Order: sequence, then structure tokens, then C-alpha cells
Amino acid sequence: MRGSRPFRVALTGKVLSRNVGGNTTYTERLYHHLADLGVTADVLLPAGDGRSGVTRALAYAAAEGLVWPRTVDDRHADLLHYPGDTGALLPARVPIVATVHGVPSVRVPGLRRAVWERTWRLRVARLTEVAAAVITVSANSAREIERTFGVPADRLHVIPHGIDTARFHPDRSADGPLLAPLRLPERFVLYLGNLDPRKNVPALVEAVGRPEISRLGVRLVVAGGSFRGSEPIERLLATVPHVRYLGQVPGDLVAPLLRAASVFALPSSHEGFGLPVVEAMACGTPVVTSDRGALPEVTGDAAHVITDLGPASIAAALRDVLTDDGRATRLRTRGQANAQRFTWAECARRHLEIFTGLVSGAAT
Repeated sequence: MRGSRPFRVALTGKVLSRNVGGNTTYTERLYHHLADLGVTADVLLPAGDGRSGVTRALAYAAAEGLVWPRTVDDRHADLLHYPGDTGALLPARVPIVATVHGVPSVRVPGLRRAVWERTWRLRVARLTEVAAAVITVSANSAREIERTFGVPADRLHVIPHGIDTARFHPDRSADGPLLAPLRLPERFVLYLGNLDPRKNVPALVEAVGRPEISRLGVRLVVAGGSFRGSEPIERLLATVPHVRYLGQVPGDLVAPLLRAASVFALPSSHEGFGLPVVEAMACGTPVVTSDRGALPEVTGDAAHVITDLGPASIAAALRDVLTDDGRATRLRTRGQANAQRFTWAECARRHLEIFTGLVSGAAT
């Protein structure tokens, strides 16, 4: 019996000890707010966590898949949570909760990438089989998970991400000293996110280089870390004159960059949620994005949405926002209103509701 003690979660630290973008933000903010609700998290790290590349990946695969399901029991935690798509290969001694952020249908060419994607899908499939509950971040992702892995509706729960309003807001008054060392262009289109080939960054680079954008004196600023298969994209970003490639930026620069941008662009071919889009909206920045994955569900009528992901279509959308002050103002107003739909407090409350239901059910 739990009695009055805090609710205890054993939490794999794979996306906490290394920043991987949206999955890291989700886990950090979720457990910050769960702590306010009386939840304690024991972050699990294997011996190889401090290593890199294949060594780290294998350490986590073994610990998450085989060791922790057999060693974590109700003396240590009430449940075991895998927040980053993959995890347990075996049933555990306590209920398992899996968060699966989406299942991209667009394949990226390349043998290394193909092997990784096949392995990833097999691991997700097994985790969804042994999990007592599968949480995902959008209705679109829920449909993908149900279609791909056959997870029944009674084990599948949609809980959208939230916005950290202490960071993501329109007030630029304190941003100057943070941004000054970057020497940013006066007007720029911003891409912020990892360099997964599905994000369509090369088409965005070509779009900003087209005459209809370049004659406006607008450049492209890219802030994002490497991803599997991103090496050609990184080489492109390092050589194109109209691009400033910042690499992965510290967390305290993310919101100031979003506020400083003339437009935030995410012409992605797939998103399980698209958190940077909503963060940009909360900062009062107009958004150009695609109609793929969960993006239409998340943006509503608050973004300039494109259906053609080619450079010409992206450039036309950017030009419309950059040259039409009325359109840009409408997008800012709608974006800030749309962002208010998403709160981490509500996200945490709904997670805890699922957690406590699983543990109560397991105890009966």
C-alpha cells in the first residue's frame, strides 16, 4: 500500500542526460510539474551513460530493455516510465508507461538510416506490447500508433505538450545582451530544431536563397543539433552564404531567438507534435509550417500552412508573411491565443491521473 507517501516513478534518463530536442523538453517540463503534484522521480542511468555513440546506445538498450524491467519493483517505484519512444523488451514487476511521440511514415534514404529506423520500429513495437499504458502527444500520432502497432484504444492516451510561459512570451526587453554575441541579421527566418532529414531544411535553405526572399535582405538562421543522416545537411549549412548556422544553442537562447525572428519556419514532412511551432507562437512570432503529421492539429488557424513542401512554395509563403504587415499581425495575434491551449500543468495532471489509475488497478 502506498499510504500517504509520494508517488514514485522510475524514469529512464536517456533523454535527460543528453538533449535530443522535443523529447528532452517534454520529460524535463513534465517532471518539473509532476513534482508539484507530489511525484518523485528516480532517474535511471546505466554505467555507459557517459559514453558516446554506439557504446551509449547499447548500454541503454540493455538496461532499458532487459535489466530495469527485472530489477525495478514496488520497493523502489510505483511504475516505470519510458518517455522517449523505446524501452522495455520484457514485462516489468511494476506497471510500465510508454510515451511514443509519433511514427513517421516517410522513409529517409541511406543504409545506416534504414537499419536504425527498422530497429527503432521493432523496439517501439515491443515496448507498446508490454506497456500498461501508451501516452502520445496528438490525435494524429495516436492514429499512427494504432495503425502501426495495433495498440488498443483502452491503452492509448493523447496528452498534448505544454508551453513554459516563464520562458516563451513576447517580451523582448531582456533579450539584447543574450543575443548580442551572435551578431544576428536584422531580419531573418529562423529554423530551430534537430537536423532530421524529415524536417526539410535543405528546401528551406533554397527557399530563402530565392530572389523573392533575398531581395528583401532576409537571411536564414538555423539553430539545431545533428541527427542520424544529417551530415549532408550540416555540410550545406556550413557553405551557403545566406545561412547562419548556430548549431545546437543553449536553452537560455531558444526563446530570445524565437522572439527576434521575423518568421519561424518548420516545413517538415512529419511531426508528432511540433513543439517549437507553439513556442514560437507564444513568443509572438509568425509561423510558416506544413500540413503534415500533427501540425494542422496543433496550429489550428494560427499559422501560414503550406501543402507543397518544395522551395518555391516555401518561398511564396515566407514572402507573403514578410511583406504583408497585416498578415503577420494576424498570425501573431492568433498564434498567441492558440498557444494558450497548451499548458504543462494540465499535461502533468493528466499523466498523474493515468499513473494513479494503473497503480490502483494493479493493487486490486
